[in-house]
Amino acid sequence: MTNSVLMDNVYRIGAVSRLTGIPADTLRIWERRYHLVDPQRTEKGGRLYSQADVNRLTMIKALVDQGHAISTVANLDTRELNDRLSRARPHNLPEIGSGRHDVCIVGQAITVRANNTAQMPDGLELAGTYTDLDSFMEDDTCCQTLVIEFPFLDRTIVKKLQDETLQKRYDNIIVIYAFAPSIILRQMKRLQITTERAPVSIDHIWQMCAGNMPHQVDWSPSVFQPDTVLTEPAPKRQFSSQQLAKLSQMTSALKCECPHHLSSIIETLVAFEQYSTECENDSPQDAALHSYLHIMTAKARWLMEVALEKLAEVENIDTNKLV
Repeated sequence: MTNSVLMDNVYRIGAVSRLTGIPADTLRIWERRYHLVDPQRTEKGGRLYSQADVNRLTMIKALVDQGHAISTVANLDTRELNDRLSRARPHNLPEIGSGRHDVCIVGQAITVRANNTAQMPDGLELAGTYTDLDSFMEDDTCCQTLVIEFPFLDRTIVKKLQDETLQKRYDNIIVIYAFAPSIILRQMKRLQITTERAPVSIDHIWQMCAGNMPHQVDWSPSVFQPDTVLTEPAPKRQFSSQQLAKLSQMTSALKCECPHHLSSIIETLVAFEQYSTECENDSPQDAALHSYLHIMTAKARWLMEVALEKLAEVENIDTNKLV
């Protein structure tokens, strides 16, 4: 059991940050300014959030991502938050074609985002949402992809995921987690279970579900639309911060410092990616601009990572050993 997650569905701020996608510093600022939630406190003053707090923060984050100013949604109750999210849904979703791909979502916070999603890629259909694994098992719905969100992973959860009855209910499985020991992640990999560390945007989850469908992500420059928040997923990072740090210290056989320079550029772009998501939005136009900057920076970072991968290949550097 990680010390960042407590029993009885009570979470520390680090876990809440990963589950909701709200940076811890931003969460503290929002709480201080707008009193979004009223977390419990430990004896040393640490915040303890309930599952209801996590659900509420997830809905608020979804609305902010859609362009609502935090000041306009911070004091809304759960019903009002749901009403606003419902109004943001398109009335005419794309029709499902012959390549229909059913998705089931399991988890407290992720179901809120899934049920209030703006859109899904063509061919995907949300077959069911469940607050926990037991609820899913009580139903008889089967799906092509099962997405399960856990605040942490341990041996007990791995054992549950190996249940034959569960495995008959899906073709593919994606596990979203906030915290997990490396030994558990290696075990999940051996079991061919796809894992993704939170926070993960709902759009990225849909793209993962549609991975085997004839749908290619277009990394060409995005068009800036001042009145529209971009919903396309940012390309996934190819290198961890640890890998970049080690690559930057390597001596190149080409007698240059390209690994160092490329790693430095990528680290800077990663930092600006994070910065662009934390900027406060006072209007839908602000949100659209920051969304545009985030996607364009992510694409620039991805291009530099492709270049660094090629450099590592030429230099016979095994980046997998740098983890």
